[in-house]
Amino acid sequence: MSSTQAPISKVLVLSAHAGGLDRRIVAEANTLASAGRDVTLVSLPVEIPAQAFDPRVHIVMRPMARLNRQARLKHLVHQLPFRYREYAKTAWRLVGPKPIATNRHYFSLMTPRDRYDAIHCHDLDTLPIGSEIRAAMCPHAKLIYDSHELFPHQFPTGRYQRYWSRVETDYVSAADLVITVNESIARALTHFYGIDRPEVIYNSYGAPQRDEPLDEKTFLRHFCARADRFRVIFQGNLVVEKNVEALLRAFQMLPETTQLFLLGGGPMWDLLHMLRDRLGLKNVFLGAWVEQEKLLGYVKQAHMGVIPYVGDELLNNRYCTPNKLFEFIEAEIPICASDLPELRRIVKGYGVGGVYAMDDPESIAKAIAECRDRYAMGEFTRAAQRAAREAFSWSRQGAKLLALYDRLGV
Repeated sequence: MSSTQAPISKVLVLSAHAGGLDRRIVAEANTLASAGRDVTLVSLPVEIPAQAFDPRVHIVMRPMARLNRQARLKHLVHQLPFRYREYAKTAWRLVGPKPIATNRHYFSLMTPRDRYDAIHCHDLDTLPIGSEIRAAMCPHAKLIYDSHELFPHQFPTGRYQRYWSRVETDYVSAADLVITVNESIARALTHFYGIDRPEVIYNSYGAPQRDEPLDEKTFLRHFCARADRFRVIFQGNLVVEKNVEALLRAFQMLPETTQLFLLGGGPMWDLLHMLRDRLGLKNVFLGAWVEQEKLLGYVKQAHMGVIPYVGDELLNNRYCTPNKLFEFIEAEIPICASDLPELRRIVKGYGVGGVYAMDDPESIAKAIAECRDRYAMGEFTRAAQRAAREAFSWSRQGAKLLALYDRLGV
């Protein structure tokens, strides 16, 4: 390195995700590494798809056998069959709210000589850890809090909400930069904690894609479905909070020429299979998870994406911008979504779909039928879909991330 060159910034990225990494973590780490920063990800053990990370990203994970008891239990819960996982989580919460990831685990993966210029904490459960690491090892490092959601408000239990709200109150003001995923959550964080307005970086589709396109025959074979129908897709974790049972029941009221494709898995997988069969629905199909790099190919084979969330109970649901929203935008298919603040702002604002009350099967069926008719009349244009795809592209979000790092001097 010449004497005129600035030293390379070292970034420590912390994740407490279990089971699989949020693609936001992967996209941000890759963006920082490709821009010349020295990036180290320290994480609980997770499944990482081959070639997901830029080879310049250093990944530090302790083998499963050496994890502390709490982290091991959390990891084991994520290995349970889907139908048992929610019961285990409920039992965990009844024991009392405790931090899942402990400082001891993360400190044990580093040496006293480790020094970082920035510590990037993904989600609230790593923010106290990042703060402790900075105090103990690199007091001049910039602390970045990347809030993927309204973390305390994803739990229906008041005790959990109060616990994590206290954690956020205690640590959020220590961050040199707060980033979040949409405008509504940014406003909420400012309102709750009196901090400066967080910066917004959307969860746009920053995942690697396979080179060869997926053909219709492969898509239909995955679901054991027939062709020549109007295909509506919902992908992701199949849980009660996402209103998927009402979505499935809605297809009782729709013609068999309108098909529903549920792609993924989750606690409701078995229930949805049984319900589909009991109702005798010939237009509902379930297909297992596919790799992240193949997902977009499946989404592109649908004619419409659906997001039927209900946001009247958990604030985190009300203000959501789920990954599937940006997968639909990246695939350039129209979207039929619940009338929630951020979904309305993006879907309706960019003219890429319709937003509706989707509280029950009847309202969902009506919404899908109307949205399909609007699509058939050419209301959701290719030009609008391309404009939305460009506006929310990862190239734009990644450029903003780099600009924020530059502003911090790291």
